[in-house]
Amino acid sequence: MSIKTSTMAHARNRQLQNTLNDLIRQARENEKKQELYETLGFEIIGAGSPKALLDLLLTETIVRCQLDEAVLCLIDRHRDIKRLFFNHNDEIRVLYENRLVILDCVKDTRFADSLTHTPLLGAGPLKNFHWMASGFKTSNPFKSAAYLPLLRDNSIIGALFLLSHDSNRFPKDAGTLFLKKLSIMAAVAVENCLNQQRVKEISYQDVLTQVYNRRYFDLRFKDEIERSLRLQDDLVCMFLDIDFFKKINDTYGHQAGDRTLIHIANLIKDHLRACDIVARYGGEEFVAALPATTLQQALEIAERLRETVQSTAHDFETESFHVTISIGMTHFKSLDSLQHQGRPDSEQIATLMLDYADKALYQAKSDGRNQVVVYDPDIVIS
Repeated sequence: MSIKTSTMAHARNRQLQNTLNDLIRQARENEKKQELYETLGFEIIGAGSPKALLDLLLTETIVRCQLDEAVLCLIDRHRDIKRLFFNHNDEIRVLYENRLVILDCVKDTRFADSLTHTPLLGAGPLKNFHWMASGFKTSNPFKSAAYLPLLRDNSIIGALFLLSHDSNRFPKDAGTLFLKKLSIMAAVAVENCLNQQRVKEISYQDVLTQVYNRRYFDLRFKDEIERSLRLQDDLVCMFLDIDFFKKINDTYGHQAGDRTLIHIANLIKDHLRACDIVARYGGEEFVAALPATTLQQALEIAERLRETVQSTAHDFETESFHVTISIGMTHFKSLDSLQHQGRPDSEQIATLMLDYADKALYQAKSDGRNQVVVYDPDIVIS
Protein backbone atom coordinates (compact mmCIF):
# COMPACT_ATOMS: atom_id res chain seq x y z
CA MET A 1 0.00 0.00 0.00
CA SER A 2 1.35 3.38 -0.94
CA ILE A 3 1.97 6.12 1.58
CA LYS A 4 -0.71 8.25 -0.08
CA THR A 5 -3.31 5.45 0.10
CA SER A 6 -2.42 4.78 3.73
CA THR A 7 -2.74 8.45 4.58
CA MET A 8 -6.17 8.67 2.92
CA ALA A 9 -7.36 5.53 4.73
CA HIS A 10 -6.13 6.96 8.03
CA ALA A 11 -7.97 10.24 7.35
CA ARG A 12 -11.18 8.38 6.54
CA ASN A 13 -10.86 6.29 9.67
CA ARG A 14 -10.30 9.43 11.73
CA GLN A 15 -13.34 11.06 10.12
CA LEU A 16 -15.45 7.97 10.81
CA GLN A 17 -14.19 7.88 14.38
CA ASN A 18 -15.05 11.55 14.85
CA THR A 19 -18.50 10.96 13.37
CA LEU A 20 -18.99 7.98 15.67
CA ASN A 21 -17.83 10.00 18.67
CA ASP A 22 -20.29 12.77 17.74
CA LEU A 23 -23.11 10.22 17.46
CA ILE A 24 -22.21 8.67 20.80
CA ARG A 25 -22.03 12.12 22.43
CA GLN A 26 -25.39 13.08 20.89
CA ALA A 27 -26.91 9.78 22.03
CA ARG A 28 -25.68 10.38 25.58
CA GLU A 29 -27.03 13.93 25.56
CA ASN A 30 -30.37 12.66 24.26
CA GLU A 31 -30.37 9.99 26.94
CA LYS A 32 -29.73 12.61 29.62
CA LYS A 33 -32.49 14.84 28.18
CA GLN A 34 -34.89 11.93 28.04
CA GLU A 35 -34.10 11.07 31.66
CA LEU A 36 -34.60 14.72 32.62
CA TYR A 37 -37.91 14.87 30.78
CA GLU A 38 -39.08 11.56 32.26
CA THR A 39 -38.28 12.87 35.75
CA LEU A 40 -40.25 16.05 35.05
CA GLY A 41 -43.21 14.01 33.84
CA PHE A 42 -43.28 11.88 36.98
CA GLU A 43 -42.94 14.97 39.18
CA ILE A 44 -45.94 16.50 37.39
CA ILE A 45 -48.00 13.34 38.02
CA GLY A 46 -46.98 13.39 41.67
CA ALA A 47 -47.68 17.10 42.33
CA GLY A 48 -49.33 17.31 45.74
CA SER A 49 -51.02 20.70 45.49
CA PRO A 50 -52.33 23.18 42.89
CA LYS A 51 -49.31 25.45 43.48
CA ALA A 52 -46.86 22.54 43.08
CA LEU A 53 -48.55 21.56 39.81
CA LEU A 54 -48.48 25.12 38.45
CA ASP A 55 -44.83 25.49 39.49
CA LEU A 56 -43.92 22.35 37.56
CA LEU A 57 -46.02 23.00 34.45
CA LEU A 58 -45.36 26.72 34.14
CA THR A 59 -41.95 27.29 35.70
CA GLU A 60 -39.96 24.06 35.76
CA THR A 61 -41.04 23.13 32.24
CA ILE A 62 -39.64 26.43 30.96
CA VAL A 63 -36.30 25.86 32.69
CA ARG A 64 -35.82 22.17 31.95
CA CYS A 65 -37.09 22.26 28.38
CA GLN A 66 -35.25 25.50 27.56
CA LEU A 67 -38.37 27.44 26.64
CA ASP A 68 -39.20 31.13 26.83
CA GLU A 69 -42.76 30.80 28.13
CA ALA A 70 -45.45 28.22 28.85
CA VAL A 71 -49.23 28.61 29.09
CA LEU A 72 -51.76 26.26 30.64
CA CYS A 73 -55.24 26.66 29.17
CA LEU A 74 -58.19 24.94 30.87
CA ILE A 75 -61.90 24.72 30.06
CA ASP A 76 -63.83 25.54 33.23
CA ARG A 77 -66.86 23.26 32.85
CA HIS A 78 -67.71 23.39 36.57
CA ARG A 79 -66.84 27.08 36.98
CA ASP A 80 -64.58 26.37 39.92
CA ILE A 81 -61.04 26.13 38.51
CA LYS A 82 -59.93 29.62 39.53
CA ARG A 83 -61.09 29.07 43.09
CA LEU A 84 -59.59 25.57 43.31
CA PHE A 85 -56.22 26.59 41.86
CA PHE A 86 -55.78 29.93 43.60
CA ASN A 87 -57.79 29.23 46.78
CA HIS A 88 -57.97 32.99 47.42
CA ASN A 89 -54.15 33.12 47.32
CA ASP A 90 -53.26 36.42 45.64
CA GLU A 91 -49.57 35.52 45.38
CA ILE A 92 -50.26 32.45 43.23
CA ARG A 93 -52.79 34.37 41.15
CA VAL A 94 -50.37 37.23 40.43
CA LEU A 95 -47.51 34.82 39.69
CA TYR A 96 -49.47 32.83 37.12
CA GLU A 97 -52.24 35.12 35.90
CA ASN A 98 -50.61 35.43 32.43
CA ARG A 99 -49.70 31.77 32.18
CA LEU A 100 -53.02 30.24 33.26
CA VAL A 101 -55.88 30.83 30.82
CA ILE A 102 -59.26 29.70 32.17
CA LEU A 103 -62.05 29.46 29.60
CA ASP A 104 -65.65 29.88 30.75
CA CYS A 105 -67.63 26.98 29.27
CA VAL A 106 -70.40 29.39 28.14
CA LYS A 107 -68.77 32.76 27.45
CA ASP A 108 -65.58 31.43 25.82
CA THR A 109 -66.98 28.68 23.59
CA ARG A 110 -65.28 30.22 20.53
CA PHE A 111 -61.86 29.66 22.08
CA ALA A 112 -62.74 26.31 23.64
CA ASP A 113 -64.06 24.99 20.32
CA SER A 114 -60.82 25.98 18.57
CA LEU A 115 -58.78 23.54 20.69
CA THR A 116 -57.95 20.53 18.53
CA HIS A 117 -57.25 16.91 19.49
CA THR A 118 -54.03 16.88 17.45
CA PRO A 119 -50.68 18.24 18.72
CA LEU A 120 -49.22 21.02 16.55
CA LEU A 121 -45.62 22.27 16.27
CA GLY A 122 -43.93 25.16 14.52
CA ALA A 123 -45.15 28.64 13.64
CA GLY A 124 -48.73 27.54 12.86
CA PRO A 125 -49.89 27.24 16.49
CA LEU A 126 -48.81 30.85 17.10
CA LYS A 127 -51.38 31.98 14.55
CA ASN A 128 -54.10 29.52 15.54
CA PHE A 129 -53.80 30.08 19.29
CA HIS A 130 -52.36 33.60 19.56
CA TRP A 131 -54.98 34.42 22.21
CA MET A 132 -53.29 32.08 24.67
CA ALA A 133 -50.14 34.21 24.61
CA SER A 134 -51.90 37.58 24.59
CA GLY A 135 -50.97 38.22 28.24
CA PHE A 136 -47.26 38.46 27.48
CA LYS A 137 -45.95 41.92 26.65
CA THR A 138 -42.62 41.43 24.87
CA SER A 139 -40.78 43.20 22.07
CA ASN A 140 -39.20 39.89 21.05
CA PRO A 141 -41.95 37.86 19.30
CA PHE A 142 -42.36 34.14 19.74
CA LYS A 143 -41.34 32.30 16.57
CA SER A 144 -42.27 28.70 17.27
CA ALA A 145 -44.61 26.87 19.61
CA ALA A 146 -45.83 23.44 20.66
CA TYR A 147 -49.58 23.06 21.13
CA LEU A 148 -50.31 20.00 23.27
CA PRO A 149 -53.97 19.09 23.82
CA LEU A 150 -54.94 17.82 27.27
CA LEU A 151 -57.30 14.88 26.74
CA ARG A 152 -59.29 12.81 29.20
CA ASP A 153 -61.60 10.10 27.86
CA ASN A 154 -61.02 11.56 24.40
CA SER A 155 -62.49 14.86 25.57
CA ILE A 156 -60.45 18.07 25.61
CA ILE A 157 -60.06 19.61 29.06
CA GLY A 158 -57.50 22.19 27.91
CA ALA A 159 -54.06 22.57 26.36
CA LEU A 160 -50.43 23.18 27.19
CA PHE A 161 -48.83 25.86 25.01
CA LEU A 162 -45.01 25.92 24.94
CA LEU A 163 -43.39 29.03 23.42
CA SER A 164 -39.95 29.90 22.10
CA HIS A 165 -38.24 32.87 20.45
CA ASP A 166 -36.19 30.35 18.44
CA SER A 167 -37.85 29.54 15.11
CA ASN A 168 -36.11 26.14 15.07
CA ARG A 169 -37.13 25.10 18.60
CA PHE A 170 -40.24 23.22 17.46
CA PRO A 171 -39.82 22.04 13.82
CA LYS A 172 -43.20 21.63 12.14
CA ASP A 173 -42.73 18.00 11.13
CA ALA A 174 -40.89 16.81 14.23
CA GLY A 175 -42.49 13.96 16.13
CA THR A 176 -41.39 14.26 19.74
CA LEU A 177 -42.41 11.34 21.91
CA PHE A 178 -41.67 13.29 25.10
CA LEU A 179 -44.12 16.06 24.19
CA LYS A 180 -46.86 13.47 23.70
CA LYS A 181 -46.02 11.93 27.07
CA LEU A 182 -45.96 15.37 28.66
CA SER A 183 -49.46 16.20 27.38
CA ILE A 184 -50.83 12.89 28.72
CA MET A 185 -49.17 13.31 32.11
CA ALA A 186 -50.25 16.96 32.36
CA ALA A 187 -53.88 16.05 31.57
CA VAL A 188 -53.92 13.33 34.23
CA ALA A 189 -52.23 15.60 36.78
CA VAL A 190 -54.61 18.52 36.17
CA GLU A 191 -57.70 16.32 36.45
CA ASN A 192 -56.41 14.60 39.60
CA CYS A 193 -55.44 17.91 41.20
CA LEU A 194 -58.83 19.53 40.58
CA ASN A 195 -60.72 16.46 41.80
CA GLN A 196 -58.61 16.29 44.96
CA GLN A 197 -59.35 19.96 45.63
CA ARG A 198 -63.07 19.33 45.10
CA VAL A 199 -63.00 16.45 47.60
CA LYS A 200 -61.08 18.63 50.05
CA GLU A 201 -63.63 21.43 49.67
CA ILE A 202 -66.45 19.00 50.49
CA SER A 203 -64.69 18.10 53.75
CA TYR A 204 -64.48 21.82 54.55
CA GLN A 205 -68.17 22.52 53.89
CA ASP A 206 -71.06 22.62 56.30
CA VAL A 207 -73.41 19.89 55.08
CA LEU A 208 -76.63 21.85 55.65
CA THR A 209 -75.83 25.39 54.51
CA GLN A 210 -73.00 24.63 52.02
CA VAL A 211 -70.85 27.44 53.42
CA TYR A 212 -67.48 26.55 54.92
CA ASN A 213 -67.24 24.90 58.31
CA ARG A 214 -65.37 26.06 61.41
CA ARG A 215 -62.32 23.90 60.65
CA TYR A 216 -61.79 25.58 57.27
CA PHE A 217 -62.39 29.06 58.65
CA ASP A 218 -59.80 28.64 61.40
CA LEU A 219 -57.18 27.60 58.82
CA ARG A 220 -57.97 30.35 56.32
CA PHE A 221 -58.39 33.06 58.93
CA LYS A 222 -54.78 32.63 60.06
CA ASP A 223 -53.66 32.76 56.41
CA GLU A 224 -55.48 36.07 55.97
CA ILE A 225 -53.92 37.46 59.14
CA GLU A 226 -50.46 36.55 57.81
CA ARG A 227 -51.35 38.33 54.58
CA SER A 228 -52.55 41.44 56.48
CA LEU A 229 -49.31 41.49 58.47
CA ARG A 230 -47.27 41.23 55.31
CA LEU A 231 -49.16 43.82 53.25
CA GLN A 232 -50.35 46.04 56.12
CA ASP A 233 -53.94 45.64 54.95
CA ASP A 234 -56.92 45.75 57.23
CA LEU A 235 -58.99 42.64 57.92
CA VAL A 236 -62.49 42.54 59.41
CA CYS A 237 -63.90 39.66 61.41
CA MET A 238 -67.61 39.46 62.15
CA PHE A 239 -69.87 37.08 64.02
CA LEU A 240 -73.50 36.86 62.85
CA ASP A 241 -76.21 35.22 64.92
CA ILE A 242 -79.90 34.59 64.13
CA ASP A 243 -82.03 36.17 66.85
CA PHE A 244 -84.43 33.93 68.79
CA PHE A 245 -83.60 30.94 66.62
CA LYS A 246 -84.82 28.46 69.24
CA LYS A 247 -88.26 30.06 69.00
CA ILE A 248 -88.35 29.28 65.25
CA ASN A 249 -87.60 25.61 65.94
CA ASP A 250 -90.13 25.48 68.79
CA THR A 251 -92.88 27.24 66.82
CA TYR A 252 -92.46 25.88 63.29
CA GLY A 253 -90.29 22.80 63.75
CA HIS A 254 -86.68 21.92 62.93
CA GLN A 255 -87.36 21.69 59.21
CA ALA A 256 -88.31 25.37 59.19
CA GLY A 257 -85.23 26.10 61.27
CA ASP A 258 -83.00 24.33 58.74
CA ARG A 259 -84.54 26.22 55.86
CA THR A 260 -84.00 29.48 57.72
CA LEU A 261 -80.32 28.65 58.28
CA ILE A 262 -79.86 27.88 54.59
CA HIS A 263 -81.62 31.09 53.55
CA ILE A 264 -79.56 33.27 55.94
CA ALA A 265 -76.34 31.60 54.76
CA ASN A 266 -77.25 32.44 51.15
CA LEU A 267 -78.04 36.05 52.04
CA ILE A 268 -74.67 36.40 53.78
CA LYS A 269 -72.86 35.02 50.71
CA ASP A 270 -74.85 37.34 48.43
CA HIS A 271 -73.72 40.40 50.39
CA LEU A 272 -70.05 39.44 50.57
CA ARG A 273 -67.37 39.11 47.89
CA ALA A 274 -65.95 35.91 46.44
CA CYS A 275 -62.68 36.54 48.30
CA ASP A 276 -64.43 36.82 51.69
CA ILE A 277 -64.63 33.72 53.88
CA VAL A 278 -68.02 32.71 55.30
CA ALA A 279 -68.46 29.76 57.64
CA ARG A 280 -71.05 28.26 59.93
CA TYR A 281 -69.38 28.42 63.32
CA GLY A 282 -71.96 26.43 65.21
CA GLY A 283 -75.72 26.21 65.63
CA GLU A 284 -77.28 29.41 64.32
CA GLU A 285 -74.01 31.35 64.38
CA PHE A 286 -71.95 32.31 61.33
CA VAL A 287 -68.54 33.93 61.07
CA ALA A 288 -67.02 35.94 58.22
CA ALA A 289 -63.58 37.33 57.41
CA LEU A 290 -63.31 40.25 54.99
CA PRO A 291 -59.72 40.73 53.74
CA ALA A 292 -58.48 44.14 52.57
CA THR A 293 -61.64 45.79 53.89
CA THR A 294 -61.87 48.90 56.04
CA LEU A 295 -64.07 49.00 59.10
CA GLN A 296 -66.35 51.58 57.46
CA GLN A 297 -66.82 49.38 54.37
CA ALA A 298 -67.60 46.39 56.58
CA LEU A 299 -70.11 48.40 58.60
CA GLU A 300 -71.97 49.37 55.42
CA ILE A 301 -72.04 45.75 54.26
CA ALA A 302 -73.23 44.53 57.66
CA GLU A 303 -76.03 47.11 57.82
CA ARG A 304 -77.24 46.25 54.31
CA LEU A 305 -77.25 42.57 55.23
CA ARG A 306 -79.08 43.19 58.51
CA GLU A 307 -81.75 45.24 56.74
CA THR A 308 -82.17 42.61 54.00
CA VAL A 309 -82.60 39.82 56.56
CA GLN A 310 -85.13 41.88 58.53
CA SER A 311 -87.24 42.64 55.45
CA THR A 312 -87.22 39.12 53.98
CA ALA A 313 -90.22 36.91 54.69
CA HIS A 314 -89.73 33.20 55.35
CA ASP A 315 -92.58 31.00 54.16
CA PHE A 316 -93.09 27.57 55.68
CA GLU A 317 -96.16 25.57 54.70
CA THR A 318 -99.04 27.97 55.45
CA GLU A 319 -97.04 30.18 57.79
CA SER A 320 -94.93 33.25 57.07
CA PHE A 321 -92.48 34.78 59.52
CA HIS A 322 -89.57 37.23 59.70
CA VAL A 323 -86.22 36.87 61.45
CA THR A 324 -83.46 39.28 62.41
CA ILE A 325 -79.73 38.91 62.97
CA SER A 326 -77.25 40.46 65.35
CA ILE A 327 -73.71 41.19 64.19
CA GLY A 328 -70.54 41.81 66.18
CA MET A 329 -67.28 42.80 64.52
CA THR A 330 -63.69 43.85 65.03
CA HIS A 331 -60.84 44.67 62.68
CA PHE A 332 -57.15 43.92 62.44
CA LYS A 333 -55.88 47.51 62.57
CA SER A 334 -57.45 47.99 65.98
CA LEU A 335 -54.79 45.64 67.39
CA ASP A 336 -52.00 48.22 67.20
CA SER A 337 -49.89 46.76 70.03
CA LEU A 338 -49.79 43.31 68.41
CA GLN A 339 -49.10 44.61 64.91
CA HIS A 340 -45.90 46.30 65.99
CA GLN A 341 -44.44 43.27 67.73
CA GLY A 342 -41.22 41.95 66.22
CA ARG A 343 -42.75 38.57 65.38
CA PRO A 344 -46.52 38.80 65.89
CA ASP A 345 -48.23 35.46 66.37
CA SER A 346 -51.04 34.94 63.83
CA GLU A 347 -52.69 32.39 66.10
CA GLN A 348 -52.74 34.85 69.00
CA ILE A 349 -54.18 37.55 66.73
CA ALA A 350 -56.84 35.13 65.42
CA THR A 351 -57.86 34.22 68.96
CA LEU A 352 -58.11 37.87 69.99
CA MET A 353 -60.08 38.95 66.92
CA LEU A 354 -62.57 36.10 67.31
CA ASP A 355 -62.91 36.89 71.01
CA TYR A 356 -63.47 40.60 70.35
CA ALA A 357 -66.02 39.96 67.59
CA ASP A 358 -67.81 37.51 69.91
CA LYS A 359 -67.89 40.10 72.70
CA ALA A 360 -69.34 42.68 70.27
CA LEU A 361 -71.99 40.14 69.21
CA TYR A 362 -72.86 39.53 72.87
CA GLN A 363 -73.23 43.28 73.32
CA ALA A 364 -75.53 43.49 70.29
CA LYS A 365 -77.69 40.76 71.84
CA SER A 366 -77.69 42.46 75.23
CA ASP A 367 -78.67 45.81 73.71
CA GLY A 368 -81.82 44.41 72.09
CA ARG A 369 -80.65 42.38 69.08
CA ASN A 370 -81.13 43.21 65.36
CA GLN A 371 -78.13 45.53 65.30
CA VAL A 372 -74.44 45.81 64.40
CA VAL A 373 -71.87 46.44 67.14
CA VAL A 374 -68.14 47.07 66.68
CA TYR A 375 -65.87 45.85 69.47
CA ASP A 376 -64.86 48.55 71.89
CA PRO A 377 -62.18 47.73 74.51
CA ASP A 378 -64.41 49.50 77.07
CA ILE A 379 -67.24 46.96 76.49
CA VAL A 380 -67.96 45.29 79.79
CA ILE A 381 -69.66 41.89 79.60
CA SER A 382 -71.62 41.23 82.75
